[in-house]
Amino acid sequence: MPTTSTRLHRLIAGLALVSLTACGGGAGLANLTDGLGAGLSRTPPKSVDVARGAVTVSGPQGYCVDRAGSRLRAETPFVLLGACASIARDRSAGRPLQQGLLTVAVSPPDGGPGFAATLPQLETFLSSPAGRAALARDGLDTSVEVLETRREGEALLIRLRDTSATALPGTEATYWRGLFEVNGHLVTASVMSFANQPMAPDLAVATLRGVIAETRRASVAG
Repeated sequence: MPTTSTRLHRLIAGLALVSLTACGGGAGLANLTDGLGAGLSRTPPKSVDVARGAVTVSGPQGYCVDRAGSRLRAETPFVLLGACASIARDRSAGRPLQQGLLTVAVSPPDGGPGFAATLPQLETFLSSPAGRAALARDGLDTSVEVLETRREGEALLIRLRDTSATALPGTEATYWRGLFEVNGHLVTASVMSFANQPMAPDLAVATLRGVIAETRRASVAG
């Protein structure tokens, strides 16, 4: 049976890998923050099923799935979400009050212990060099500083600064990440601000809570 640290390391390492392959999609969204072109033929989806339908990833109001920047059929599915208007290039498609860039990765089920029962160990693990290395996009513990952790219900919220050179273009180094479980899958969600339009810290953590709540709600409903 996988240990807590092994589960977390596999998930975050998978997220780092698919984040690198999705940098083109992230850069595209960043380029659309300063102006929108003509509308596309259809509005992008507001949610998407991954992990063989076990998890439905859904963002807060105003956010849609960027299918071009996502990796939906990977072993560790990766979903990129941005302002609906930016993805559709149509102002009528809607946008959040202040837009950011959201990413969600979903681990394969591994039969490990329930997530809620492992929260204390996860929190301790993240403060260790191995935990910081697992969080870092470049895999180096020296690239990450864990600024704050919060346990909210059965979720762990982390505010961190990652100075890896592999960050998604146009985003700030400091961002929020949440870890939670849905139908036996460990899920990590990140809320990043654009450097030219920084998101207020309170709004960033509220957006993260929205991703967690909407994904849980949609997954149960589905």
